[in-house]
Amino acid sequence: MPLAARRLQSGYDRSPLVARVLKIYFHDACFDGTTSAALFAAFYRDVIDQSVEVRPVGMVHKDGDPFVGIPLDADDHACVDFRFCADPRMTWWFDHHPTAFQPTTLRDVFDAKHLATWFFDPTAPSCAGLMARSLQQGWGWRPPPHLLDAVEWADTIDAAQFGSAEEAVALELPAQRLAAWLAHGRSPVDTARYVDWLSRSSLAEVAQRADVVPQLAAVEAERAVEVEAIQRLGVWAGQVIVFDRFAEVGARSPGFLGYLLFPRCQYAVTGTRTATSIKISVGVNPWSEHPRMHDIGAMCARHGGGGHAVVGGVTLGADELPRAQATLAAIVEELQR
Repeated sequence: MPLAARRLQSGYDRSPLVARVLKIYFHDACFDGTTSAALFAAFYRDVIDQSVEVRPVGMVHKDGDPFVGIPLDADDHACVDFRFCADPRMTWWFDHHPTAFQPTTLRDVFDAKHLATWFFDPTAPSCAGLMARSLQQGWGWRPPPHLLDAVEWADTIDAAQFGSAEEAVALELPAQRLAAWLAHGRSPVDTARYVDWLSRSSLAEVAQRADVVPQLAAVEAERAVEVEAIQRLGVWAGQVIVFDRFAEVGARSPGFLGYLLFPRCQYAVTGTRTATSIKISVGVNPWSEHPRMHDIGAMCARHGGGGHAVVGGVTLGADELPRAQATLAAIVEELQR
């Protein structure tokens, strides 16, 4: 066992009659976020404590501190594919979002303390990939084959490394169907269960679960309806295609489907709304012939959100519709400059 693992494990001695509790805070309803959480759960059981009780906690980006009101009350805590948390109880942290430090002064905390269990690489295609490399280098742990497959898919999906929009929206393979399923408004209970399943089983095995099969079928059935709705909704603003779905509570962002149906766009901006939140999603068309002129993550961060250079978002409260409408309009205007 590598020295780093021995040192950590020595501090976790506990009566075998009482299982330790590990909470993993992860980017909710996201293929990379859930894969990262599953990866860490498997690592922790293999290297730190095989009898640990893992409790995944889905996190949502929002204006201000997203950890306010979120209890850190377990024996150990990890945060993956989500903003930096300076609380000393957050032992582990992995992220690849350039906007991970909000406010930006948190970067000073990270640089000053820089624990051996904190990892940040904004050049990594996915957080899961960053984790797989870091955990192997620091603890000699190599993920099992089923998780290596999920990590490869996380790299592809999160960095939009598809050959075409048609390939990006395909629902032929288990990873593609599960990614679409996660994006279709899963509940925190759904995603927490999915993290546990994926930590122990392959994507194909998860997709074949009796309780998942009908949900995947429903996602595929909804695709045809969504295509018609997105085609009707798209409004041009220069090279920006805008999908204003604020009036349809529960409607989803089209994601890559927007680029398939409006291939000439350079950027896509979508406003969606649920009973608990409002979100503005912004992205660069990966297959556009025009060069990117804006840092989307930095733009979203100025409005209380964040993301990467080519994709980002802003999440607001359900009662902030006027602000959301103004934010969407401001982003669309800035993208046209």
